[in-house]
Amino acid sequence: MIAKAATISHGGNAVRYSVNKDKAEIVKVNFLPDDISAEAMYQRMVLKQKEFASTINKGRPLKRNVIRMEISPTKEESAGWTLADWVRLANEYIRVFDSIDLSKKAKRASAKSTNVKNSQYVVALHHDAKSGIPHLHIDVNRVDMDGKVNDDHLIAERTMSAAYIINERRGWVQPEDIYERRRQEIADTCMDVLRSLTKFSWAGYEGELKSHGYGIHLQKDDKGNVRGYSVLSGNSAYKSSILGKGRHLMPSKIEATWARLHGERKSSVIPNAEQKIRPATVSTEMPQTNRLALVIKHYDISTDEYHHYHVAISEEADEIIRKECSVPDDNSFATIEDIQKTALLLFAEYLDGATSIAASSGGGGSDMSGWGKDKDEDEREWARRCAQMANHLCKRRRGLHR
Repeated sequence: MIAKAATISHGGNAVRYSVNKDKAEIVKVNFLPDDISAEAMYQRMVLKQKEFASTINKGRPLKRNVIRMEISPTKEESAGWTLADWVRLANEYIRVFDSIDLSKKAKRASAKSTNVKNSQYVVALHHDAKSGIPHLHIDVNRVDMDGKVNDDHLIAERTMSAAYIINERRGWVQPEDIYERRRQEIADTCMDVLRSLTKFSWAGYEGELKSHGYGIHLQKDDKGNVRGYSVLSGNSAYKSSILGKGRHLMPSKIEATWARLHGERKSSVIPNAEQKIRPATVSTEMPQTNRLALVIKHYDISTDEYHHYHVAISEEADEIIRKECSVPDDNSFATIEDIQKTALLLFAEYLDGATSIAASSGGGGSDMSGWGKDKDEDEREWARRCAQMANHLCKRRRGLHR
């Protein structure tokens, strides 16, 4: 089982999505009637917040007023479940979530525990559109029934810690174990692909991996040479440096590995210009006299069903972000797309969007106060800093309980 959580400012939309999504089933409500609309549920949450408005958050409006959780057992773990089984999982998860003590790490007494069990919330059962695998959505009022705010510091760590504890209790597979098993499977597939190629090329390597159900993200230098790559499986990315033994699947060694498998000498590598994330549009601004046209790339990025951001970035800065972003080896939740989108949103100074993607990919929790572009900072250096910050934000939070 894996789990995600984040505090959000669009609570009304989130509750509507959880309750009204096609084929959604209400599993449980807490301190809310079970026969009212999603809109009415959220309004009752807002009324509770207004009741204690003078005391919560030092009298300032609570911008992120809802905790949104998603709990996803594997298909095997939830096979044959009834609604009562989902109720038990929701109850157990909330108890464990509340019990995680992060006060020392967060250096805040309020992070000792949360009080979701004494807060208004709604639990809904959804089915994944592609796989049909069921999972839970839980939308929780940040303000509990006693007027105290549920602390959201290091919330990604809190939710993953809770998932680890429950996985151990139930004898379920931990995310790292799943990650390691898939890592070995992918390494074996990569070797089989190399054996099947009559001549090595990145285009051929990529095409064969895709035929096995995997994606690939290539990282290139200014000359178009591949300097790194990740194999993509579902929502996970596996860097070439951790595949196989002796790093023999890295770009610097992969052609020699192919040659060794075929008993041939090393031949030249044919670069492939394909990229995993493509911009929505590419435009060329009017050039000044005796200057090359500046190519601008445009991205439309969604952090959830309701929040969408437009990013315009020069081709040069975009290329820096693609080269500098990398998937943390220890975060089985993050993908290369997560890190790149986080960096692009940071570049455009959409901090809420960037931290939202980082949190949903198992990262987040860093202090972003004071973050921003320096007045005289070169765009290329700004892009590089954004990529480095995205790498940091998407690292898995340390100190998880097992």
